[in-house]
Amino acid sequence: MGITALLFVGGPADLPADFLGYREQADIVICVDSGAVSAASLSLIPDHLIGDLDSVPVDLLAKYQDCGVDIHRYPARKNETDLELAMNLALAKEAGTMYLINSLGGRWDMSLANILLTAQKKYAAIAVFHVGATCVMRILHPGRHEICNRSGQLISLLPLEGEVTGINLSGFEYPLANETLPFGSTRGVSNRIINTLAAIELQTGILLCIEQGEENPT
Repeated sequence: MGITALLFVGGPADLPADFLGYREQADIVICVDSGAVSAASLSLIPDHLIGDLDSVPVDLLAKYQDCGVDIHRYPARKNETDLELAMNLALAKEAGTMYLINSLGGRWDMSLANILLTAQKKYAAIAVFHVGATCVMRILHPGRHEICNRSGQLISLLPLEGEVTGINLSGFEYPLANETLPFGSTRGVSNRIINTLAAIELQTGILLCIEQGEENPT
C-alpha cells in the first residue's frame, strides 16, 4: 500500500474546502520550493523541503532549518522540475498515494508539465491526485479503479497516451463496455456517477480522470 505523501507544489495554495481531510491522511509532508509559503500560511511544519529554494523567504528557510526540516537544495539549472524531484523523494520513501496541492493553475506550461509528469511509468503503481479548489485530477493506468460514495459526481476521462483500450465503466450514467478512446477524443467528457460504487477499468494506455467539485477522492 505504501505511505501517503502530501506535496505543497506552489504558493499560495488554492485549497479545497476539505483540505484538513487530506492533511490527516498524510504520513509525510513535502514542500516543493515556494510550497513552503503555503505550508507556513497554514502553520504547518513539513518533513521535507526540496528544490532550488529561490522562492523561499530567507527567514522561513531559517525557521525550517531550526525546526529540523530535512532540506534538499538543488541548483537552479537542472534537468528536472522541483516537483519531479519531490515526487522522486516521495517514491523513495515508498509512497503509495500522493496528493499534490496547487499543482495546477498559473502558467499553462507548468500545469501541463505537471500533469504529464505524473503520468510517467515510474509512478504507475502510485495513486497520484492533483488537488485543486474546484476539481481533483487523477492519473489512471491499466487496471481497475473504484470510486465509492460519489453518486452525482461529474467525471471526465481524457486519453493521455495514444489509444486507451479495453475501457469498462460501471455505475456511470453513460457506461462503456470494452471500448477504445483514441487520443484527442472528447467522448469521455462530462459523464456522471449514478451508483454508490463506480468503477473504471482499462487494459492499455493512460487516462486523466477529472472530478469536478470539492469532495474528497476515494
